[in-house]
Amino acid sequence: MAEKNKLKRRKDGRLKRSVFLGYKPDGSEDREYVYGYTEKEVEANLFELKMKIARKERIVDDNVTVAEWANIWMESYKTGKEFKTLQMYDITIRNHIIKELGHLRLVDLKPFHIQGLINSRFKAGMTKTLKNIRQTLRQMLDQAIENDLLIKNPAIKIELPSKAKMKELNPAQRRALTNEETDIIRRAKLDTKKKAFVYLLLDAGLRRGEALALTKKDISKSNITVSKTLVFENSLPVIKEHPKTSAGFRKVPIPITLKPILDDYLKKCNGMYLFEMQKKPGLMTESSYKSFWNSIWNACNKAAGGKHDVIAFAEDITPHVLRHTYATMLYYAGVDLKQAQYLMGHENADVLLNLYTHLKNEESAPTDRINSYLSASGSNRGQNASS
Repeated sequence: MAEKNKLKRRKDGRLKRSVFLGYKPDGSEDREYVYGYTEKEVEANLFELKMKIARKERIVDDNVTVAEWANIWMESYKTGKEFKTLQMYDITIRNHIIKELGHLRLVDLKPFHIQGLINSRFKAGMTKTLKNIRQTLRQMLDQAIENDLLIKNPAIKIELPSKAKMKELNPAQRRALTNEETDIIRRAKLDTKKKAFVYLLLDAGLRRGEALALTKKDISKSNITVSKTLVFENSLPVIKEHPKTSAGFRKVPIPITLKPILDDYLKKCNGMYLFEMQKKPGLMTESSYKSFWNSIWNACNKAAGGKHDVIAFAEDITPHVLRHTYATMLYYAGVDLKQAQYLMGHENADVLLNLYTHLKNEESAPTDRINSYLSASGSNRGQNASS
């Protein structure tokens, strides 16, 4: 690192000295300046600058904004990732980080800014998004440090709400349908295609993507073969031949409530896949699927007594709630944990174990059962004693 030793006097009276740091991408010299009213002050500032450079505490550009660096980071460090991972980073950056923090300079970004973003999204009912925001910012800001744009990472000590608060906030993803809601769905005026989709989730426990990926060949007289799933990439449908884990491959028995609906629909289904576009061949796009699901929900709302502008059916009912209802039914039907794990396509039993434990705890306590038994048998005991 060379230096220009000559001191220059500025119009404001201060002395100036430049330090050569290298060359910029355009080939011009990259210099940084130190100032002082005396030569001694200049030398002290020069020494401090050299120490910062040695300790890698020098910020090469303090004008870079959070939004600018987020875009550079995505292009430079995330281009080789899988589509779903890229999509997660892109949505997190566009909808949350840039939207709320993008205007700030990187050097001005503080932990309270990030914690405020996390808290606001939590209040808005988001849970998984919180982890995505923290993870993305930690990685993004670590790379900013490596590129001498930051000295320390303000996202390191950011806290997320407790698991208990998360569950309390967002129980919809874990709940089953009530008996009344199940009755409403069964009463709803749905065509055979919509009925087949709904009951594949509700009475066979398929995931949304697994149902959308089914072909006619996957349906036999007594079983449904689950061997693939459908995902949306850039809103277009893509069939993944292998589910995330080997547990995804399974044969699910067709219950008596589902069989006549499937038999009826298969007679009318013309495409190779069960759930293709409405007016042309081919799998549903993401927008077509959303329209398809919304029409199902609207029919259920109408069956519940609602209208176009009156909501009578729970808005938190999603395809996942239907699948969770199937898992709950397995418990009450006496299906053991290992069998339920297979039918649900879970890699391990943890999720179902928690569900089974929760449902067991909701049942009558031992004291209630003992009292009920004693009350029912009390008269018999009295008769026996008097005879």
